[in-house]
Amino acid sequence: MTKPFRQRKWLINTINYSIAILLLTILSGMPFALKSLYASVQSNAASDEATTLILAHPNAKKRNEFVQLELLAKDIDPVGKTIKFVVSGYHDCWQDCGGHVMRLHMSTFYLKKNNDNRVPQSVSFDVPANNGEFEHDIVMPIDGDISIYPFDQYQVDVALSAERVDKGKSTFIGSGSNNLNLSVDEQIPHFVNNQNTIINNVDAITTAHPPTIAFSGNFKRPFYVEYIVCLLVVLLVITTSATILLADFSKLITSAASIILGVWGTRSLLLGSLPADVSVIDIILTLIAIGTLISVAIKSALHVRNKYQHPPENRQ
Repeated sequence: MTKPFRQRKWLINTINYSIAILLLTILSGMPFALKSLYASVQSNAASDEATTLILAHPNAKKRNEFVQLELLAKDIDPVGKTIKFVVSGYHDCWQDCGGHVMRLHMSTFYLKKNNDNRVPQSVSFDVPANNGEFEHDIVMPIDGDISIYPFDQYQVDVALSAERVDKGKSTFIGSGSNNLNLSVDEQIPHFVNNQNTIINNVDAITTAHPPTIAFSGNFKRPFYVEYIVCLLVVLLVITTSATILLADFSKLITSAASIILGVWGTRSLLLGSLPADVSVIDIILTLIAIGTLISVAIKSALHVRNKYQHPPENRQ
């Protein structure tokens, strides 16, 4: 058995074992990915009313006035680092509210102990008096890092301040008030709401207005997105390596062109409309394309060297 043949056999066995291990990994993770996909579809198909209750008061009917508020997270912009909320609700008065205005302030907050010097961003809107309904689109900043996609997570810190304005006199409703009911839900494609954390000690946070209630929401990619992205990248690396190492030189140029097109097609599938060079995936795919071109250049140089330094008539 010649040495080149042994080397080629070792390479083929290595590739076969790698593919076998990959298939076992795919089969072991597939049930969890399908479960995650089903849960995501069910969540996005659910009614907006299927909210996660943050704050409610069972004695609401005994009160003369309260504001029912629902926050629905609809979209996350991971590049611009913003999240869009649809804020809806109604102002309920058993009797005439007297014409006063209930003004709500929705703002970011920062923990005082972190000595954060940023100015909290705030959006304000008036709640209609006397049993009026309302709906507003609110865009708030989030914290997160798209570069580690698909394992990126985003956190939004929201404080709500309720202000009563009556005949020009303004009074903020303090924390623990029973005049505000709040619930939160999300319908963001390719994201899941990991958790909502209530900030019980509002005195420990910095906001644009005296807060009535505050909470933090954490959003992450569902497992099936992480699974599919990693799977496609691994498959692309294995397919590219096998093509470069095993393809005949006469077919290598055509194969390399197909690989380059496949790399950017995969990028479009994995990252969609995200700008180039924003994530580790972009770097990996770029390295695959560059590695392919370098490998073709090396094999071309070796082919020319063997052809002209060792012509067929001089070979033993």
